[in-house]
Amino acid sequence: MIALGLALGAGLYGRPGQAGAAAVDAQPLGIEQEPDGLYVSATVVFALPRALEDALHRGIPLYFLTRVAVVHGRWWWFDEKIGAAQVLSRLAYQPLLEKYRVSTGALQKNYSSLDEALNQVQHVLHLKVADARELVIGRNYTVQASFELDLSQLPRPFQINVGSQSEWQLEADFPSASFIWKPPQSTASPG
Repeated sequence: MIALGLALGAGLYGRPGQAGAAAVDAQPLGIEQEPDGLYVSATVVFALPRALEDALHRGIPLYFLTRVAVVHGRWWWFDEKIGAAQVLSRLAYQPLLEKYRVSTGALQKNYSSLDEALNQVQHVLHLKVADARELVIGRNYTVQASFELDLSQLPRPFQINVGSQSEWQLEADFPSASFIWKPPQSTASPG
């Protein structure tokens, strides 16, 4: 019983090599075919490990990267990449304001709780991955996506120390999604 308590305590306080990698649940991708191109929505669900939460509260921003690609499979050669996009979200804690800030591109938003901020990081909505002119009507395509904590964005001393610690390995591949390109017709009325 004491050994179980010690093992659980070691996992909570982030000792290197003793806790497993944090579980990241990648939900099925949402694919939206629109007249101007292909849009993808992606959702991941995870709890921030204690070591990452401690680093965040000590002023180290965390960067989360979502990558999406559209490929056309070819049996005679490598798959043809039709389009790709990525979203880099920065999560930081502001101790003077006691707020969490999520920055994605030029968009920045403050949140009063970590759960609200993580909810923003965990959802990528309506990301344009390919233009309609790059896709062939009636052709089968596959969407591939991944999510990860981008360790290369951390300060250099952290990059050296956290590379082998499993709590810092937040990553997941989304289930691939196949579709046949059939864009809806534009409903714009003539002027």
